[in-house]
Amino acid sequence: MLLNSVKFPSSARIAAIAGAIFLAAVSSPVHAQADALPPDLVNVNQALTAEQRNVVTDFITKAADRFTKADPAGVVVIRTKLVEQIRLPTVSANFRRDFGIAFVKGFAPFTQGTDSMRATNAFILARFIDTAECIDFLVDNLDPDIQPEAVIRIAAAAQLPKALDKAPLSAPQYDAITKRLATVIKKERDWVVASHEVESITLMLSKETLTASQADAIAMSLATSINDLQSRVAAGSDPQLINALQRALLAVRNQLSGIAGSARTKLLTAIAPSLESLVKMKSAPPAGITGTELTTTFNAVVNTAGLLQKVRASGGV
Repeated sequence: MLLNSVKFPSSARIAAIAGAIFLAAVSSPVHAQADALPPDLVNVNQALTAEQRNVVTDFITKAADRFTKADPAGVVVIRTKLVEQIRLPTVSANFRRDFGIAFVKGFAPFTQGTDSMRATNAFILARFIDTAECIDFLVDNLDPDIQPEAVIRIAAAAQLPKALDKAPLSAPQYDAITKRLATVIKKERDWVVASHEVESITLMLSKETLTASQADAIAMSLATSINDLQSRVAAGSDPQLINALQRALLAVRNQLSGIAGSARTKLLTAIAPSLESLVKMKSAPPAGITGTELTTTFNAVVNTAGLLQKVRASGGV
């Protein structure tokens, strides 16, 4: 019997219509999977089948389409629902990997323009998905030659240390990422981006899973980055990088106890010339270091450099 054929009081009739709509919605498999994938897929223990991967890809494609059309508030809602999906305690490693691969393919276009709002939210998603592919996605957007928008590089760099802190990566992967970061730091002129990049390298250097040789290699990449920042500041070509240099030296100071002995010694030895140069410049800051803010930061850099010199002289502990 149709609802319209029954003479309900208006309030009761509205409630009946609403109830009918609700029942239709919850019984619809399309609606049920609009914001979430079925538990048996999310929890799968074996490698996903081609059909299951297609379901994941279709889910991400539809989410990306909504992401494209949504206003800022809507973008946050979509992001939140996707984060909730991937952070379920029952999510399997097999599902996470395929989810991450589909995510990068579906959401990479949001970084290929000037829409920093959508790019930033895509990077936040990458951090929570936290697979090797998502880490690569963040690093890909740190190269000024590939990503010319500084604000988008800043957004990617800000998420990288957070992602690396939890990412289930192997020691060789940390080494490879470090080498990539050391390369892009040499091109970077925005001090905020460079700060996050150096922080990321220092964080990876303190990982307990590293072998001695891998830790040594990462230590040398970190030293190369610190020396590069110091040389550009000293030359007066990029005075704002004094901020990144201070972050780098502080990160080294704070993480020293967590760095393996051999790597710690190699790092302090490799940056020793830069430390000495900075201390000698105390009374004569390089060109471009002017104004209260930069001068204050420069003095802090000199003090931190002096402290690290004392640490090296005492045996690096």
